[in-house]
Amino acid sequence: MSLRLIGAFVAAVTAALTLAAPASADSTDVGAQSVNLRTPFDCGQVWNANTRTNHNPQLAVDFQRSNALGQNVRSSAAGVVETRRDLGNTSYGKYIVVRHAEGWKTLYAHLYSFNVSVGQNVNTGTIIGKVGSTGGSTGPHLHYEQRLNGVVQRVVLNGVRITYYGNTTITSSTGC
Repeated sequence: MSLRLIGAFVAAVTAALTLAAPASADSTDVGAQSVNLRTPFDCGQVWNANTRTNHNPQLAVDFQRSNALGQNVRSSAAGVVETRRDLGNTSYGKYIVVRHAEGWKTLYAHLYSFNVSVGQNVNTGTIIGKVGSTGGSTGPHLHYEQRLNGVVQRVVLNGVRITYYGNTTITSSTGC
C-alpha cells in the first residue's frame, strides 16, 4: 500500500469511529440528556436561573425572583424521593433529592418546607416542597442540581441549556 492510501484509510476509520462514539455524560448537547427534566416551578412562572464560577458545586443553579419565598417547588421528572433532610443553619439547609430514570437525580435545596417523604413516588410536577432560605442561604431562592451517576451536570430544563456563567430567564411549562 502507498502512504497516501494508508493515510486515507486511517482518516476514514477515524471519522467512522468519531461518528459512532456515544455522547459523553458531560456533553452540552441537549440530545445527550435522556430524561426530560422540567423546570421545578408552577406553570407560567418566570425565574432567573443564576450560575457563577464560585458556586458549590460549580454547575448548580440558583433560581431567583421577587416573591420567591413559599413558592411551590415541583419535581423535574417522575421518580422516587431518595433524601429529605434538614441540615439546620448549614449548607443546603432543608433539601430533597429525587432519583429519576437512567442514573439521573435532582437536588432541591434551601427549602422552607417539605411536601414529600423518603420512598414516595412522584410524578413530573408533583409539589415536593416550598422555596425558602434555610441553611447557608442569604435570601429566598432554590438551589438546584442535576446529577448523572453521582456527577453534577450542566443543567438542561425543558430541552433548554442554562447559560454558564451568568443568567438565564426561564418560564416554567411544568403542569401546563
